[in-house]
Amino acid sequence: MNNNKYPSTISFFTLLRVWLFALLCSINLAFADTERTINQSAIEQAIQRALPTTQINSIQPTPIIGLVEIVAGNNVLYANPTGQYLVVGNIYDMHTATDLTAERKLEAGLSSRKTISWESLPLDTAVKYDGSGPQKLAVFFDPDCPWCKKLHNQLAALTDIEVYAILYPVEDLHPSAKSKAATILCAAHPLQALDAAMAGRALPDNTDQACLSKATTSLSHVEAFARDHNIHGTPTLVAPDGRMRPGYIQAEQLKAWLDAAKQG
Repeated sequence: MNNNKYPSTISFFTLLRVWLFALLCSINLAFADTERTINQSAIEQAIQRALPTTQINSIQPTPIIGLVEIVAGNNVLYANPTGQYLVVGNIYDMHTATDLTAERKLEAGLSSRKTISWESLPLDTAVKYDGSGPQKLAVFFDPDCPWCKKLHNQLAALTDIEVYAILYPVEDLHPSAKSKAATILCAAHPLQALDAAMAGRALPDNTDQACLSKATTSLSHVEAFARDHNIHGTPTLVAPDGRMRPGYIQAEQLKAWLDAAKQG
């Protein structure tokens, strides 16, 4: 005689757990891109049809499920594992505001690590923070960029670094950023205006049309400067030795990045 009062119930839930575990494993295996699941031949054919003179250097998985990286000539392209769909463009990590494609090009030696002369920076369109010290930092800043807002809190707390926020409105993403940047530059206290913009508060009205027009012209020059120096997103950091780094960074990492120039 079976003394277990709930044998069928226990058996059912045990089987259910086993079945769910097996299902999850099968899903992970189905969607995980590996060298074995990539149809390299199909991808190569797709690239050759689209770009017949392009040499394919490598094909490998990416951290993104369903997306394969192709290094072809001087380009980094993407495709699905079967090669049916080809994606041309840059991938951004929204957690770090980093251009992953640009970083991959640097790793693969497809683009040189360019520098900017500190003296050439358009600091006339910059808002200076309160910090001062032997070390300097410039940051290309869009007043409507969410990662700039997060970085602003880090920069405002730096007391031993002289920081300049070069206002660089990326109008394709933030249509009202340019007028907002001009208002900040023309404010009686630009840093306070920048604080307000970063906190999402309304900026005070400015009726000085001459100043706003001059600031708008200066901002257009910044846009041209950024294009000429391959700066396409914000925030982008510039060290005194000319090194550039795109994306958000924590204060301690930022200091270590600046100090790397002393060690180099």
